[in-house]
Amino acid sequence: MNVSHHEAKDWLGLNWSAWTNLHPENDQLSSLSSTPGLYRVRHTAKDGLEYIGETGRTRGRVRALARESHRDVMPYRDPHTAAPCLWAVRDATGPGLEISITTPDWAENAQRRKGLEAALIAVHRRETGESPTANFGRIISGYEQSSYSKDGVRGGPLGPNEMEPNAEPGVGPLPWEQANAVTAQDWMGLDWSEPFRLRDRLDVSPPDTGLYRVWYDDQTQPLAYIGESSSLPRRLYNHENEFGGDALASFVARPDLDAQHKRLEIETELIGAHYLTHDRPPVDQFG
Repeated sequence: MNVSHHEAKDWLGLNWSAWTNLHPENDQLSSLSSTPGLYRVRHTAKDGLEYIGETGRTRGRVRALARESHRDVMPYRDPHTAAPCLWAVRDATGPGLEISITTPDWAENAQRRKGLEAALIAVHRRETGESPTANFGRIISGYEQSSYSKDGVRGGPLGPNEMEPNAEPGVGPLPWEQANAVTAQDWMGLDWSEPFRLRDRLDVSPPDTGLYRVWYDDQTQPLAYIGESSSLPRRLYNHENEFGGDALASFVARPDLDAQHKRLEIETELIGAHYLTHDRPPVDQFG
């Protein structure tokens, strides 16, 4: 698969549109395809991408993001979770947000589309050493994150010495060792536990915080599911009911992933690596 650079027209072998201004008064946004697709956002004054997303209605989603990220006050986290962070980037850095989309024919398949989104984020992390700024519900330093509209809390610039938990830096990319061996004990350079049956989960004493993968004994590849949790024993109990006691699982203890956005970064990187190996996410991922 052609990887290329994250701003290139052929990034990851896809046909990306030309970059255009992400602004509600940009008429070019009205001519974008309304079909399912993926999109990437950059700021012309910064390196790396600000956001990578997927949608079932590309034009409407992009226009909503343009509108929300240019409000006079920081928007709520709905209808678009990335809008508060992009608003903060624009407020701190000035104008310069741009967007590029891709709408491959198969993007109507939501599971595959979400898998590709994970792959794009994973490759961006591998290329740049970090996640896109606004993914995983984060906010930039110096700003408070808005709530969802039902809670009525708008964020904005913080005062001196004020902190916002979602502005805490994420974690760096994985080593990508054994990236194609999704059931190996050193997959992606991590120290995975020995496989165990989900019905035997109590015998292996899983830690509270970490990552896990599930697969079926008669189908070792691709995986069935990749997940993260700050309560692994409870999560594995739930999965025993979903996948059955005979399903296999293994975990990685990562007490350093003490915030959800950190766990989501690594979970997404693993799903993305799985997509790049099998051209699909794990079989039961994303519904």
